[in-house]
Amino acid sequence: MDIAVICGKCGKIHSITEDGSLLMDFRKKEFSFICQNKECNHDNMMDFNTFEEKSKRSPLPRMRTI
Repeated sequence: MDIAVICGKCGKIHSITEDGSLLMDFRKKEFSFICQNKECNHDNMMDFNTFEEKSKRSPLPRMRTI
């Protein structure tokens, strides 16, 4: 299985099997990927704690059936 990630800063597409690594930390609830582009080296971080907090404050509307 190949996993592709796109840098949020430079837009370069990386394949995890070829170059780079993806850190999935389930204790801290975050994903991290450091861009392998020599000019960029951006730390792309996705934090799911803030996502959960935002979803609790603004829940999805209730669905109705007709």
